[in-house]
Amino acid sequence: PPAGYKCEFAIGTTYSLDLEALIGVPLALFLGEEMDGTLLENPVYVLEALRKSADRFVLFCEGGQIKVPNKANPVFALLESSIFEVVLKKERSFHPKVWLVKYIDSNGKALYRLIVLSRNLTFDRSWDVAVVLEGEASGGETLKNRPLIDFLTYLRESASDRKKKKLIDSIAGELSYVHFQTGDKHYSDYSFLPLGIGEGYDRASTGLFENYHGLLVISPFLSRDIVQELDGLALKNAHKTLITRKAEVSKLTDELLASFDCYCLKDTVVDGESAFSETGGSADLQRQDIHAKLYFKTKSGEHNIYVGSANCSKHAWDGNVEFMLRIKYEKWGFRISQIIDELFGRNNKDYDERQNPFERIIAIPEATLEKEDIQERLKKAIKRLCRSRKNAQVIENSGKYSISIQFDRRFIAADVDLAIAALGGGKSVKLESTTLLPGLSLLELGEFYIVTARIGEDSLRRVIKIRTEGIPAERDSRVFKSIIKDQNTFLRYVAFLLSDDYLLAALEQAGQRAAPAKGWNLQGYDKPVLYENMLRAAAKSPEKLREVEAIIQRLNDQEIVPPEFDKLYTTFLKACRRVKT
Repeated sequence: PPAGYKCEFAIGTTYSLDLEALIGVPLALFLGEEMDGTLLENPVYVLEALRKSADRFVLFCEGGQIKVPNKANPVFALLESSIFEVVLKKERSFHPKVWLVKYIDSNGKALYRLIVLSRNLTFDRSWDVAVVLEGEASGGETLKNRPLIDFLTYLRESASDRKKKKLIDSIAGELSYVHFQTGDKHYSDYSFLPLGIGEGYDRASTGLFENYHGLLVISPFLSRDIVQELDGLALKNAHKTLITRKAEVSKLTDELLASFDCYCLKDTVVDGESAFSETGGSADLQRQDIHAKLYFKTKSGEHNIYVGSANCSKHAWDGNVEFMLRIKYEKWGFRISQIIDELFGRNNKDYDERQNPFERIIAIPEATLEKEDIQERLKKAIKRLCRSRKNAQVIENSGKYSISIQFDRRFIAADVDLAIAALGGGKSVKLESTTLLPGLSLLELGEFYIVTARIGEDSLRRVIKIRTEGIPAERDSRVFKSIIKDQNTFLRYVAFLLSDDYLLAALEQAGQRAAPAKGWNLQGYDKPVLYENMLRAAAKSPEKLREVEAIIQRLNDQEIVPPEFDKLYTTFLKACRRVKT
């Protein structure tokens, strides 16, 4: 958050989602720290971030595009109320990548930050782009935010949580009076361009598909029809540049390739991570390639940049839900070639073509699609399943649990083997219209499920969310107890809550964990420091003591909460109330 502000509420969208990457969002928004190894290795820190964010952020993603985590973690259950899958009909996809964050300061003054990206919420290392606008409620009503308000209204329909719907409505209502700023005089104006959310929100409304003198397109995925249409809009002597992935060039004709200056990242860049690997293994190595979506169009001295989620493809501009930001750029003597030179490194004094990460493509490479076709079939089978009406019911029997899941048989692919398991644990079973997952513990219950699609030796695994009735109310408490297991961990958690600097507290506790004699425990000489922090909180930050109270109530376990601490805490709480009155 900006200095002096704290996050009030955040709304995000992504196409694909990695739950492990998502944990970084509450760390950043609600504890004000970057996603750091020290923090992620500290389960207390992660737990506190998720607790603080539970009712204060919401994320929408494409149904069937949640990655299966590398390792099961009970804290993922605490994200269920914040994640909503969006499922569209036919071949359409929910593809926008936007964050709208509302911050407030100690006086209640609000600051709104809008982030428009090409990047999904994953650990992908490809090349992306992001733009940030900030604004405050000042002056009169503005119509510029109407498309953004309509976009939020569209998202609201996919949120099944009544409280989250009300919060989205509240922010949408406030946006009529928020005036966003670019922060740079050269970016003189902007327009919000959602696509696919209703009448009037189509490519004709964007102004991109109009005549031009210069065009730069950066897109990882292409459709020949869209590239051809853009090519046909060129005025006389127009200059056109296309930057894409090498595998996509095969979709073009020889004539189109000749019409554009076409570039791709060099193989040495795409596979560069393996060149620096010391292990020689490929399991954790990731390729990097173009993933940015950017269109730079000029005509008669007018320059417009389009940034966001829409690929240069038929699905993006004629079907998907997308979000683009158009920015008007004003600078005397500007040319698109200046952007290209900077991207290629040509504006450096010691420029060497060998250091240019991009290479010119002058011939169409052969297409290799067989393996990709199978993966696409598996992906479609899971997405088709997401379109089914589905529900689940927990059945309790002598302390053990089963989950009965219902699917519409018409949405279960006949040519793909499908299996399902609870994300929290348990065995995977064949997916049928009525499927029973038996023998689960309380900690393994949740609304996230792993679906595996298989054709022969090829398989694809995804997490899907299914509304599940009958999850015991104490499930979340059990998640907390899986981390706060004993009195020492509880005291450590309290110390964490009362600290002024979360990162410093995490580093100190990491140091304690590394010390052989102490481990993670709070020894006797640490307790006076803890009590001193409680006294300081009672005087200056009584809300921190209320957070401690919330944890005590959630745990509700004398074996974890030391009786002497409970007694002392009650004394501090009474003192706070006395000071307040």
